[in-house]
Amino acid sequence: MSTTHRLSVRYPRTRTSVGKAREFTRTFADSSGLDDMSDDLVQIVSELVTNAIVHGKTARGRQIGVAIDQDSERVRIEVRDTGDGIPRKRRGERPLAVSGWGLGIVEILSTSWGVTEQVIGKTVWAEIQTKEAV
Repeated sequence: MSTTHRLSVRYPRTRTSVGKAREFTRTFADSSGLDDMSDDLVQIVSELVTNAIVHGKTARGRQIGVAIDQDSERVRIEVRDTGDGIPRKRRGERPLAVSGWGLGIVEILSTSWGVTEQVIGKTVWAEIQTKEAV
């Protein structure tokens, strides 16, 4: 399984970075011929970057890393922050809440997702199978 396309970028820990990450993802999808997956990829990145900014507890001045890796079988999104704590999906204890659904959305849109602890911080990742792999 060889990598055919990989891009990564870093953003400041500000809410405006969410829109920039969405734009980055849309550009990646368009340039990689992933039009059929573009909306799902953008939504996943949006949720993961938002979580990193809001809940990542990253120190002021630190950045958030976003990487997208595509090969013939899958597209993998990684969002890395330097904050403590491991994100967990809510279990529906507040069904009418207007926030807190991010990882549930990621779970629905992706083939798999998880968290990889780093020496400093963590990487939250999600993968989607490409149509070629199905």
